[in-house]
Amino acid sequence: MKYKWVIFDLDGTLLNTSEGIISSYRYTLALLNLPEKSDEEICSYIGPTPQTIFKTHFGMKDEQAQQAANIFRERYKTHNLLKATVYDGVYDVMECLQRNGVKLAIATNKRQDYATEICRHFGFDKYCFPIVGADNENKLTKADLIRKCLETLNVSNLSEAVMIGDTQGDKTAAETVGIDFIGVNYGFGFRNIEEYIDEPKGILYR
Repeated sequence: MKYKWVIFDLDGTLLNTSEGIISSYRYTLALLNLPEKSDEEICSYIGPTPQTIFKTHFGMKDEQAQQAANIFRERYKTHNLLKATVYDGVYDVMECLQRNGVKLAIATNKRQDYATEICRHFGFDKYCFPIVGADNENKLTKADLIRKCLETLNVSNLSEAVMIGDTQGDKTAAETVGIDFIGVNYGFGFRNIEEYIDEPKGILYR
């Protein structure tokens, strides 16, 4: 097997977290008197940090975006964190990789305490270490989170590590760090091979 270390994204790769995230965004938008959005629009927000979403889609400045992100996260934590389902085959894949001696980790833009709780709830902590989440202000980029995984795993050869995710942000972060990337198109990002491959390399798993 080529890869000795596999780093998974969480939302849209291991878990369908759309129900809880949609509900939390709806609550936040209503509380802040912001325009209503369709489920499809809100699903397109999944992946980037909430601060990024509020700045990009609602024109907020840094301080406003942080305040909105705090509201979103508090609602998500207290009411919606565990409203998620594991994608078919995820446990089988993890068990197979583990049996073959591959070390697994998770890098997610979810805040660290949320990431830890949700991964314990769904049993991913039995397979994956470390589980690396974001800081509250999201000063760490996805590339930073991947690097923390690699450091904790003591990865000695980057060519033997791979990131698996569902968005362009995951792909860009993996490329920034210098590891391979495998994309899935059942999540919230990639929908077809044209979106995924911008040069003749890579794999898209359906």
